[in-house]
Amino acid sequence: MKPALLALFLFTISSFGVVAQTKTIRNPAYEFKNSGIYNVPKVVLNDTATLLTIHCKFVPHWWVQFNDNEAIRDSKTKQEYKVKGIQGAVFGQQLWMPNSGDSTVVLVFPPLPASTKKIDYQSHIFGISLDPAQSGIRKPTTVSPAIDQWMKEQLARAPQAAMPNYQLSTFFNEKPARLIGCIKGYDPRAGFSTGIVYAQNELTREEFPIVIKIEPDGRFEAEIPMIMPKHTMVVFDQRVGVPFYIEPGQTLCLVLDWEEFLTFDRRRNIRYQFNQIEFRGALASINQELMNYPASQFNYNEFDKKRKSMAPLDFKVDQLASYQKDLDQYENYLKEHTLSAKAQTLLLNRIKLDNANKLFNYTMSRDYYAKQDGTNKILKMPIPEEYYDFLKSLSLNDPSLLICDEFSEFINRYEYCELFQKAQSEFINNLNSNRPEPQKNILEYFDEEKIAISEEEREFLSISVKKQLTDDDMARLKQMEDFSTKFGEKYNDQIQKYVEKYLGPFRAQTGNSDIEIWKLKDSILVNSLGLTPNLAYEIAKTRSLESAFKNAGLKEKASELWTFLRQDIHTPYLVQTGNALFEKRFPETTTNTTKQLPSGPATEVFNEIIAPYKGKVLFVDFWATSCGPCVANIKQMKEIRKKYEGNPDFDFVFITDQRSSPEKNYNDLVKEQNMKNTYRISTDEFYMLRQLFRFNGIPHYVVIDQKGDVINDNFEMHNFIIELEQILPAYKKVASNQ
Repeated sequence: MKPALLALFLFTISSFGVVAQTKTIRNPAYEFKNSGIYNVPKVVLNDTATLLTIHCKFVPHWWVQFNDNEAIRDSKTKQEYKVKGIQGAVFGQQLWMPNSGDSTVVLVFPPLPASTKKIDYQSHIFGISLDPAQSGIRKPTTVSPAIDQWMKEQLARAPQAAMPNYQLSTFFNEKPARLIGCIKGYDPRAGFSTGIVYAQNELTREEFPIVIKIEPDGRFEAEIPMIMPKHTMVVFDQRVGVPFYIEPGQTLCLVLDWEEFLTFDRRRNIRYQFNQIEFRGALASINQELMNYPASQFNYNEFDKKRKSMAPLDFKVDQLASYQKDLDQYENYLKEHTLSAKAQTLLLNRIKLDNANKLFNYTMSRDYYAKQDGTNKILKMPIPEEYYDFLKSLSLNDPSLLICDEFSEFINRYEYCELFQKAQSEFINNLNSNRPEPQKNILEYFDEEKIAISEEEREFLSISVKKQLTDDDMARLKQMEDFSTKFGEKYNDQIQKYVEKYLGPFRAQTGNSDIEIWKLKDSILVNSLGLTPNLAYEIAKTRSLESAFKNAGLKEKASELWTFLRQDIHTPYLVQTGNALFEKRFPETTTNTTKQLPSGPATEVFNEIIAPYKGKVLFVDFWATSCGPCVANIKQMKEIRKKYEGNPDFDFVFITDQRSSPEKNYNDLVKEQNMKNTYRISTDEFYMLRQLFRFNGIPHYVVIDQKGDVINDNFEMHNFIIELEQILPAYKKVASNQ
């Protein structure tokens, strides 16, 4: 007998040398399983031990790990029993899956009281029955009559007809949509009670995540803001993405199966395609068509290797061959399946956009990779203009492109195409090198006119007027971007007088640089890319407006730019969007205003967190230990936090979630950085706060006044010192008058 088996055998022998009474439960029934990887095909009970057979089914050549803190619990009393031994693996060591993807271990626990009827294994499997009579195959889950009736009632109130087509005249529509449905077999012990839809407006770069609340019985519903039809996804448990197509004003119903969540869990090596969804409502058929189409798999490592080893035109030939295979697959699929015209449009658009994104992505970050590997001649090869002729295969005037999830990436790459960026950089460099010198710079003008300015304002002007900027100067100006805008607003009249007096003769020569840059891009679009002005290009211009208006500083300069751009934007909804962005940046009234948070569970969560700090202005940091920029900023701010520690007027508050900030990492960083007022909340609660403050990415910063109202819901922490000296006096004065 092998030593390990002998030890396990001896462990089950009583101290009297008699074999203990044994009860074996095969394929035990269970209440709920939260893992697609771990299964319990057998439980052995005797007077000296409890033996739990764990069958692991996972990706071949991936690994799982068992630790010496494994435990089972009495489902009723919650009494916990720590593991005593393991057979078939070693605690703390990786157990690699063989080619079959199957592996089995036996965990040895202490004996259980005779009163124990059910046990839980970790947070993986709940309510494992110890009654041999209840073993057997689990029955398929079904939709309860109550939920079925609820869904029918909801759909009865929705429009019964979908959009007939994607004509531009009716494409943009701001009617909100509704997503409803249920997860068959869901249980609150799943560890999450929310999902999230990462809604966004590609025309303005705005993000507004929408939380999907899951009730204990598995039903869910949410209202989704819309501006156009969209193929997107709802994400459960931070990683389980369920795609769906929805239109403004419509209600879509999804009936999901928990068993497929478990399949998703164990098939992590692929882009898993859900295929057990039941769609209901006017959009059911097109969703079914989109779901049934075979999903393609993307190998990033292979792509990364190609872009570092293949010359631009060689890579293009290789990618176009792959693209042709995708087109052939699509054509063959159409021969065997009948699809609606809308489904055909969207599937073909996705294939075309995916191809364009891969070709664009080859050109991205080449300078960065070239610096990492100075001997790589491929990375130093220029991208010829003809490389970009793939854009001609896209119908850039077709609004249906915007529906596809791939469009978000495409429009970003299109907007920042290397040809556009190169022309812009050359223009700015030439402008700076040929800029005529005025008789006096603006700082000298302010001194000449005896205009009183603060030390920070003088620092800003002193750096701005330098002829040669150091790296430190550039970094400081980057930190002062918002300050620059507010300086321009504050001293608008004085700046205009300076311009008229000292820069007037030169303005006609240089013009508005933003306008000149767009003229260059217009020329590149036609002469280098071989394209005519199109809807996608209009969108690129619209997307640039918020940043351009901010950088313009002066309302007159921003207005001049918008007037120029607007003459070539022929889509009414884009003009409307641009006007709204201009009015938002340059409102008629510029008084300091706060906004109250809406009533609801998310505000309740937030108010409970900030309650101890009422009476102070709060700088709230949403972060995670797994977020590099978050941690970097926390470290950069350490000395500032120390300097202002105990300040009666303001404080810092840090909020993260349990999943993205594991407890040990969280505790270590909080201690190392001497972070006060830290909160590690559930992922569900963090989702709710993301919707409340409309952010997807972190770090994200919010400023709250003494009453709990919002001063700034998208604060730029790198401007903290400058902003602090403007925020505190204003809101201390407001507080004293209340």
